[in-house]
Order: sequence, then structure tokens, then C-alpha cells
Amino acid sequence: MGKNKVFLIYLVLCVSTQMAVAQSDRYVVYFTDKANSSYSIDNPAAYLSAKAIERREDQSIAISSEDLPVNSSYINAVKNTGAETYFTSRWMNAVLVEATTEEIEAIEALDQVLKTEYAAPGQKLNGTPDPVNNIRLDEEPSNVANINSDKQISMLGANLMHDDGMTGKDVWIAVFDDGFLDANKSSVFAHTFENQKLNDVFDFTTGGQDVFQYDDHGTGTWSCLGASWSSTFVGTGYDANISLYITEDVSSEYRIEEYNWLFAAERADSAGVDIITSSLGYSDFDDASMDYTVEDLDGNTSVISKAAAMAIERGILVVTSAGNSGNSSTWPYISMPADVENIISVGALDEEYNLVSFSSVGPTADNRIKPEVVAMGYQTTVLGGGNTMVKKNGTSFAAPLIAGFAAGLWQKFPTLTNLELRDLILTASDNFASPDNKVGYGLPNYNSAIGEEPLAVTKYSEDALTVYPNPATGDHINIRIEKGSVPMPLKLKLYSQSGKLLNEKTIKRTRKGQITELNFNQSGQGIYFLQIESESYFKNVKILRY
Repeated sequence: MGKNKVFLIYLVLCVSTQMAVAQSDRYVVYFTDKANSSYSIDNPAAYLSAKAIERREDQSIAISSEDLPVNSSYINAVKNTGAETYFTSRWMNAVLVEATTEEIEAIEALDQVLKTEYAAPGQKLNGTPDPVNNIRLDEEPSNVANINSDKQISMLGANLMHDDGMTGKDVWIAVFDDGFLDANKSSVFAHTFENQKLNDVFDFTTGGQDVFQYDDHGTGTWSCLGASWSSTFVGTGYDANISLYITEDVSSEYRIEEYNWLFAAERADSAGVDIITSSLGYSDFDDASMDYTVEDLDGNTSVISKAAAMAIERGILVVTSAGNSGNSSTWPYISMPADVENIISVGALDEEYNLVSFSSVGPTADNRIKPEVVAMGYQTTVLGGGNTMVKKNGTSFAAPLIAGFAAGLWQKFPTLTNLELRDLILTASDNFASPDNKVGYGLPNYNSAIGEEPLAVTKYSEDALTVYPNPATGDHINIRIEKGSVPMPLKLKLYSQSGKLLNEKTIKRTRKGQITELNFNQSGQGIYFLQIESESYFKNVKILRY
């Protein structure tokens, strides 16, 4: 018996050792090229939806080799090593695998492999993924007394936007988060389900399609833009079409979550999404070797920042939370991907319009202003798990308020590009004249954005001068003299958003009622600035042209 027992222990140890050696982890395999691809940039319909192609065409964005799918023969070569392959990245020419150390060594020996990157320990994607959750209940939310969304909506002027009929209709928003627990059971989202506006769902952490689980953080962020329950609880863009993607793994923190974000962004792009809103940020991980430094906050270093920049390059407006580390003595700064140049990162205000101390600050490593804008992120009304209305704190909830606000503006001005829309939001913010690294350009307002409540002032010297139409649709704007006492000479200069002088005119003499035209000189749609200057006065007036 003793000998047999020793033998059995030895056998168990051997098996255990073999199992340890055979442990698979998650890696991303990068390829050298897309040579001999069966796809072509001349036939994008083979890998992009009609809406994705239309977005590019509307914004004069060319299809590039980055849009081509990964070479299938390269993926097959990786599979032949014994590794399991999962999501691919067209933009980064890569594939996610679960593989043993030996398999990774075999993969790295392949001629077509550029490099591999360790993304997370263990297996997460193998097995049977969860199917679509088709459970749909229409239960009224609880804890509704004295809780409503009026303040967070009115701070942006989104109530006026809704009164104007701008509710995000026909704009498609993708929400990236860690789970949307119980969202399928609440009447808060009934309109989205009943009107078939939930276009797509996916769980990138497991490869499944049940997103109504794990955590209620995503439920809360979605509700900030998508809620529509009585007059008590309304999101900023509640009529938008929606995709729900789980990219954050609530059980751990590894760089795999950045790659999940990348895969989700590519799925959103391919489908034709207009806006991505993400209340996620990364700087440090469970594996300290993955941590970023403050010097990495340049918009070009982290995986997730590269992914966000690529989404923006394809005409998608990307909105993200700034982060909640403002009180930290070591890292009070924004997190990735808020460092991306053309993203909209969002800080948090309280209901008294004060910056909340936890709201992460800028600048970026290359000294750009961050965050871009702010919205209510303290005691924000959201839907929590268990179908309960609650108040929560975080830039996580300020970001989707801005995303829904942006959807309403894009409905109002559908011909704007994503970058023009971003410019409009920034110029419609109350700190635009003197942006800083706490509130950025400030709190946007709908009336400011549509020109009815000007950023600078559309009236000069107590109604002595008015500028119209604003927004403009034609080839010129008008400047009307309302008083005969305007000091002369009056110099008018029209600039593009980039600062290029487009036209100028000097009025030496005037009379009351005189109208002067200033042409855009064949410039396109976007944001312009009219500089008005006399001997004793100087003012910039924002002009929107669409």
C-alpha cells in the first residue's frame, strides 16, 4: 500500500505539472502585412456595412488598407500551432488567441508574425458562450420619489433641445461598459426595445451575447443618454439607436480590456455606428508590468488610445469619461483613452456648477487641454441594478450625458463631420474663451450650439450690430447696423476654425439699417469666427455653417 501510495502521489504531481505547463493564457498576435488579401479597398461592401461606407463617403474619408480584414491564411497558420483564435483587428492587423507558452513560441517563429503581446492570464473565451438574452420585462422602476433627471438635462439645455424635437433620432450610439444588469427588465428602456432600436449586443470578455448581466455600471451610463420614463427620468439622446458592448471584465484588470475595446470599436465601425461612449479608463493593472506612466498620456501610446484615434479617423465621434482620480496625490490626471487628441473627454460638475474634486484633470503629456468639456457627474440620476433609480457619482455618468447631447446636435445638423460636431460642442461651452485643465472648455449648452445664445455675443454695443443667419446655410453672413452711433471704422474678419483668414472688410461709414455681406469664399461646412473690431472694442462671434 505504501509503495502504491507513493506512486499515486508521483503520478498526481506529474499530471499537475503537465497541466501547469499546458495552461493557456491570452495573447494578441500581430502580423507583418496583409499581402495576398482576398479583399480590396475597391470593394468595401465585402467587409463594411452600407452605413459604414456612407459615413466615410459623407465625411470624405478614404477606405485604406487598415480597413481590410486580417489575412485568413495567417490566422490558419496560427491555428495550426494548436492555439485557439478569436477576435481579429483589421486596424492593428492582429488576432486574439488563447495559447500555451509552447504554442506562442511556435507562433512567434512564423514568418508572417510581427510580434505577440501578453494580454491576460488564463482562459476566458473557451467554452460555450452565452446566447442572446431574449428576456424582456416592462417593470416600473422603484425609488422614484424625489429623484429625477431635470437638473442634469437642463444644465446642458437638453430640455430645450428635446422641445426642438432633437432627441437623437436616427443617430446610432454604441455604449461600451462592464455590464448592463437588469436593463432588459425595466420600463426605463421600453421605448428602445419596442421601437427596435437596440441594434446589436456583444460581450467581448467571453464571446457571448448576453449583456444584461455582471454589473449595473453600464445600466447607469446607458440610462443617462437613453432613459425615457414619464417626465421624471429622461436621457439626453433617448431616441437614438443603440449597441451595447461589454469590454470591461469586472473580475480583473489586464490589457485584454483595452483590446476588447478595440474589437468593439471595429464592430461598431463596421456596423455603421455614429457615436461611441465609453465610461472606462486605464492606467494601472493587476499586473504591474502593464502599467502606464504619466509620460504615456500622449494619445499615441496605449492600445485603447490608438483604438479610439482610429475610430475617430473613420468618422465616429468618441466620448469618454475623464476619470475619477482628481484627488490622487500620485495620479490626479485623466486616464487612457481620454488623452486622445480629437476625443471628447468629460469631467464632472455638481448641480451647483462646481467642479467635483474627484474629476480627473489634464494636461496630456504633450501639454494639450484636458478634459474637453464637463457635465453633471455628482448625484446624477441613473438606473441601477434591481431596476432602481439612484443617484451616483463619477465622470462615468457625465460622459453619456454629453454623448446623448451630441446625438441631438447631430440630428439637428446631420451634415457635420464628427470633428465639426466636436468643434461645435467645444465652442458652445461656457469656458471656451479661456479653457483650462480642470473643466476644459466648460459646460456645453444647446442654445449656444444652435446660435440663439452666442458664445461671445452676437450683438455688439448694446444691440448696435447683429450677425445673421446663425447657423448659416448659404454662401454668406449678414452684419446689420442697428444704431447710427457705431464707432467707425469697423473692421470685420472671417476666420475658419483653424485660424485661416477667409475674408475681411472695413466699414468706414454707416447708417442705421445698413446691411453688409461677408462671403465664406467657397469654404465648406463647419465652425467659423467673425472678428469684430473698432477703435474701442473687440469681439469674436461664433458662426455655424451647415
